[in-house]
Formats: sequence, structure tokens, C-alpha cells
Amino acid sequence: MRNFTWVAALLGVLGIFLLSACTSNRRLSTVEPAPGPAATETQNSNTQPEEDLSEAVSAEEDPVELVIKQARNLFSQGESLFFEGRIEEGRQYFQKSLRTLKDSGIDFFTYPRVESTYYLLLSQQQEYEIQALIDPLEVQPFNPEPTPLDEIADLNLYTIKVDSHLKQLMGEDLLESRFDIPVVLNDSVVRFLNYYQTRGRKVMEEGLKRSGRYLPLFREIFDKEGVPKDLIYMAHVESLFKPRAYSRAKARGIWQFIGYTGRQYGLRQDWWIDERSDVIKSTHAAARHLRDLYERFEDWSLALAGYNGGANRIGRILRRYGPIDYWTMVKRRLLPRETRNYVPSILASLIIFHDPERYGFRVEPEEPMKFELVPLKEQVDLSVAAAEIGVPVSELVEFNPELRRGITPIDYPEYRLKVPLGKGELLQERLASLPPEKKVRFEHHKVRRGDTLSMIAGRYSSSIQAIAQVNHIRNVHRLRIGQHLIIPLSGFRSSPRNWSGRRVELPDTYVVRRGDTLAKIARMYRVRLGDLLRWNSLKASQIIYPGQRIKILDKSKLVRTPVEAAGDQ
Repeated sequence: MRNFTWVAALLGVLGIFLLSACTSNRRLSTVEPAPGPAATETQNSNTQPEEDLSEAVSAEEDPVELVIKQARNLFSQGESLFFEGRIEEGRQYFQKSLRTLKDSGIDFFTYPRVESTYYLLLSQQQEYEIQALIDPLEVQPFNPEPTPLDEIADLNLYTIKVDSHLKQLMGEDLLESRFDIPVVLNDSVVRFLNYYQTRGRKVMEEGLKRSGRYLPLFREIFDKEGVPKDLIYMAHVESLFKPRAYSRAKARGIWQFIGYTGRQYGLRQDWWIDERSDVIKSTHAAARHLRDLYERFEDWSLALAGYNGGANRIGRILRRYGPIDYWTMVKRRLLPRETRNYVPSILASLIIFHDPERYGFRVEPEEPMKFELVPLKEQVDLSVAAAEIGVPVSELVEFNPELRRGITPIDYPEYRLKVPLGKGELLQERLASLPPEKKVRFEHHKVRRGDTLSMIAGRYSSSIQAIAQVNHIRNVHRLRIGQHLIIPLSGFRSSPRNWSGRRVELPDTYVVRRGDTLAKIARMYRVRLGDLLRWNSLKASQIIYPGQRIKILDKSKLVRTPVEAAGDQ
């Protein structure tokens, strides 16, 4: 009993300290009290298992939740630093985050939420560390980009003036224009249009410009799925049309799917690929999700609110208050601020996108993406594919943002790579003539006494999951001495990685990667720059690009240790 009292007192003190000291998560801080209890839901969490309202407990009342929240905030700061290339500083925040949970005095066995959060964050840190080892220049594996929802979540509409002239202009526009979803003209919509013309002008201009790459494709997909095409403009609010957008709610892609919802709609997410960033598959998924929400609520405003705030939340409100519409929910403050702002921000965006110049936007949209799909039955490095068809590897990376390692996924026979229009047949012909070992790089490892998958993954800058998957290992804690393992490596590296110190043979053709120069390549192979230029018919001032192949003809220079090669770089 004495121990219990001591723990309770500690939790009370910790709760008071954290309430005054910790930085709150922006998404949670935007949720305003609604009549009656309501569970906090994050963006696009609509399809997660429903929670009973009577069991919802706010973070402010639960010291355990406060510790978890503080740890997540610290980890989020570490992610930001890591993504900026400040790896060591980010690593320190990761450690602070983990220590917050481990040293909190809260027993992991008694509070499994703390334990699960600890190992979830630890696993995420390990993922980032692996990426830093694979290629420090590509330390942003998901290349997270901010979304407009971060600001919309905090936006107080009542601080924005309702411009009567603008309201009249919008009213005339609604009479003249045809929309395929109901567009309501009220003060909230007017305020958002005013916001886009002033403080949010840069955001709107960026969305108008970037949208040109995707709108023709989105219209085609929404038409096939039987969803109103005006809904494609919600992509502006969700992500500014950025396939790599990544929110604090762990939502990803142009359509900002969280993992749970993405998997429900068939979007594969593993070590190799995250199809929430696939512009084709995620758009089909978003259209189907919107269609399902409309079939449930029979109202497009409620469907959009469910997309953002969660279908279960909207369903609970309707069961509790009866068949009220979205605007009544907003008036009664039954929804968090982000969801109250979400629908009017989409309607304002839709109005502007229909006639940008009418509202003072003169932006030239980017050219539409033009690509074709190439079915691949085997794994292929993007650097290899780019070199074979003579395009920069960065172009293939941009066309295929779902690929997390610069390499197509394993065990995915129906995967189709997007390549520039007119290059598909050429890629198929070139790959057909390449032996398997030239299409993707793997290392080979023979298990020795004391080896573990964790040690092996760290040595080769690979992943426990990837090694286990490739070698069909069911129990990752059990290896046989003498067992032969295939180690998948990242497609972004073109030189072999091995930290054992043994001598390896560097390839006689070097594939240029970002940051390379001819002088740097010459130093790497310990050949004279003049020879390198002569072998490749190049000039010293000539620009080289990622994916370009550089021939090395002096075979005597190729045998070196990885440590020597790393030292030259």
C-alpha cells in the first residue's frame, strides 16, 4: 500500500510539472470543448475502431497520457532536426523522448500504453538511423513536407474580416458557375477566401501552380470512381498537391491517409514502399473513401467532415443530436476547430480554382505529368533503370515517390514503375538483357557465432525486416551458424558497403549520384582525372548528372577496402 501511495504521489507531481512545462501538440490544442464528452480524434482517423464517449479521458486529466504526449513532442522535435540534416541534435531529442518514458517512474507492466509507445518510438528511431547509414544525403526517407492543415487547425476565423464586396463577388460567381457539389456561401467561406487572398496567398499560389501536374489525372480517376470531380480540389487543403506531405498525425501523401485507413483501401505500406504517396493508387483510394462516406451520410459536407475528423465522430454526433447538418454542428461547436475550418477552406479553394483570375491569382500551372507504367516482375534499382533509359535518377524518384529505398519492392509481381512517356518499351528491352545481379544490389553474409540480425542489419545499413523478408526468416531471434543470408541494400548507393575491412572489387562502371564530381570519382578509384575524362570522352568542365554512367578502364585500380573508398569521399 505504501508503494502504491508513493507512485500515486509521484504521478501527481509529474502531472503538475508536465501541465506547466511541456509543449502541447498543436493538433490536440486546437480541439475545443463540445457539449457533452467527446473523444479526441486525429486527422483522417475516421475508420479506426469506434470509442465510447463515456470512456473518453482527456490528456489533461491523465498523467500517463501527459508523459506519452511529452515524449511524442520531444520525438517530433527530433524528427524535424533529423530531416533538416542536423542528425546528432535530432538523435539527442530521440534519446530525451525515450528517457521521458523510461525514467518517468510509471511501470510498463501496469501501463502497457507507455510500454507500447516506448517501443514504437524506438523502432521509428532505428528506421531513421538506418536511413542515415544508407545515405546521409537521403536522410529524409519520407521527405516529409508541411501541410496547410497545420495552419488551418489553428486558424481563428473570427479574426478575419467578412469583406462585403468579396461576398457580393462570390455570390455573383455562384450564380454564374456550375459546381457538382453543393457550395454554401456564408461568412466562414468568405473569411477563408479572404485568408487565401491575404495571409494565405503564398499557399494558394503554390497550390495553383503545383496542381497542374496532377489535376488531369485526378479528374480522370474521380470520374471513373463516380465521385464529383470538384472534390479533387480538396488535395490543395490536404497537402498542396505534395505526394510526400507528412502530417503530425502520421498522415501521408497528397490525400493524407493515416496507416490504418490506407491499409483498409489497399495501400501497401512496408520497408520498401508506401503507396499512400503513390499518386495513382492513393487517388483511387481517396475517391472510394469519399464515396463510402457519402453513402453513409448522404451529404457531401458531412462526408468531408468525416474525411478529416473521422466518420465515427460524425456518426456519434448524429446518434446523439439527431439528423443535423454540418453547419449546425459547426454552430454548436460539436466539432474540433480543424474540422470546423476544413469544409469552408475546401469550398473557398474550389471557388478560386474554378476562376483564379477573378479573385486576383495569375499563376501559370505546371505542365501535367506524362508517364507510362512498366510492369516489373523483379526488383530494380532506380539508378539502374534511369541509366538504362538515359534520364536522371531524380526524375524517376519524382515519378515514384512511393518507393522508400530507391528500389522497387520485393514480392510485388504486379508493381508497375512510372517512367517518362516514350521510355517504357526501352526500359523493358534493356532490363530483359540485364542479368538479375545487375538490376539490384545485394550483399551476401555467412552467419558466424554471435551474429544477430540486428548486428548484421547495422553492419550493412539494411533492415531486420528486409533481411528477414528476403530470406524467409520466421523467427528473427534464431539464426544458424553457417547460414547464408542475402542482404538487400539501398538503390541510392552505387558502391558496395561492408564494414568488415576485407577488400572488395569496385565496379568498372560507376553510376553517378547526387553531389558527385568527376574529381571526386577519380579520387575514389585512385585514377588520374585526365584518364577518367579520356575514357568517357568528357571535358573537365562538363556537368555530370545523377544516374549517368562513368566507365573505369584501369582495372588495376579497382581493388580497395571500403574504408579507403569512404576516406576518399
